Amino acid sequence: MMIKQYLPKGLFGRTFLIVMLPVLLLQITASIVFFERHWSKMTERLAFAVAGEIAAISDEVERATNNDEPLDDIQRLVLNHLDLQMMFVENVVSLPLRTVGDAHIISNDLNIILNNKIKDPYQLSVFKSNKQVFVDILLSAGLLTIIVPEGRLFSSSSYIFILWMIGLSLLFFTIAMIFMRNQIRPIYRLGLVAERLGRGIPVEKIKPSGASEVRQAAEAFIRMQDRIKHFIEQRTVMLAGVSHDLRTPLTRMKLQLELLGDDGDTKAIKEDIQDMEAMIEGYLSFAKGDAGEPIQKLSLTKIIDKEIEDARRIGLVVTDHRNNHDDFTIWAKPMALTRVFDNIIGNSGRHASQLSVSVKEQDKTITVVLEDDGEGIPLEQRQDVLKPFVRGDVSRNKKTGGVGLGLTIANDIMASHGGTLELGASEKLGGLKVTLNLPL
Repeated sequence: MMIKQYLPKGLFGRTFLIVMLPVLLLQITASIVFFERHWSKMTERLAFAVAGEIAAISDEVERATNNDEPLDDIQRLVLNHLDLQMMFVENVVSLPLRTVGDAHIISNDLNIILNNKIKDPYQLSVFKSNKQVFVDILLSAGLLTIIVPEGRLFSSSSYIFILWMIGLSLLFFTIAMIFMRNQIRPIYRLGLVAERLGRGIPVEKIKPSGASEVRQAAEAFIRMQDRIKHFIEQRTVMLAGVSHDLRTPLTRMKLQLELLGDDGDTKAIKEDIQDMEAMIEGYLSFAKGDAGEPIQKLSLTKIIDKEIEDARRIGLVVTDHRNNHDDFTIWAKPMALTRVFDNIIGNSGRHASQLSVSVKEQDKTITVVLEDDGEGIPLEQRQDVLKPFVRGDVSRNKKTGGVGLGLTIANDIMASHGGTLELGASEKLGGLKVTLNLPL
């Protein structure tokens, strides 16, 4: 579980990890095996060969000095055939002090082998600046110095192999990343279109691309998009017809009642007809939702400003906690979003006298908090009042509200915009707290 939180969250990162991690582990394993089996063995054999040559030169110089023979022929042979340099200084009785570099794995191998081949005192000095190794051997007649080029002690092909392996790995990683990004791009585009469609933002039909499975998913999404559009159009036409068919007989009944006069019975029937009209209007508003209204970019700040004015007009004391410099622009349906605020503030107007408004932005989400000082909604009823035809006031008194659809409609509109509506208890005013979350 601790490792899981550090793993990539996106499909591209996870695919890259699945494909590239085994390749990376293989490269590391191959490198370790190469250094263990090839590099170390090769350097050891090269050091063994050079140590043998140094031991042979030391014995030959010792023999020549003991017999008073010149060393010119030995120096020439060493330089021409062994690619080494040799110097001999007579009558030296101690090893020289040299300023040397750090110990090296190559010099370590050479030192171990020389220790077994040379019985005379010697020292090894590494000069990285000019890439040479000095071997000083104290013979009985003087000091023998042999200069060994670093190229004699290791193979440059090993470095070339490592460079080629790293270079090709980076090239293959780059090619793999390009191919993976091209395969993942259609999936990302499909998800983006689905998210925008769910929020009601206008989208063009996507063109299927990518792997066959991704194309199949895109084609299924296009068919679903057409079916949803057709269903919404049919429902809008049907609701328009239902609205007309229901209002026509109610209008005739109202005209007939006007002709009957204004006695007590007709007055009660008129009130019932008005209640029926209000109920039908609420039912149709709930069924219709925000269908048919185009979504557009709008200023949330301007909508809230107007709602605050309307709230004060109906008698609420409004406290505005917003930052006057913030102006949030969102994709939304203006009439539908206005209905959300109307329904919530309308409830506050019926049950409270004070209203608090605050807005903040966090993680590409706009949060609007509306709080009042009314009686609030008990915790056990907060989920139920978001269901159709459920009211907090069980008496269903028409003076305290409608038919129980205000919060339901507001919740559905928020969901169609990709947002949420949450009910809670106000800490500031002690009444109801309504939190609206809208994506930017």
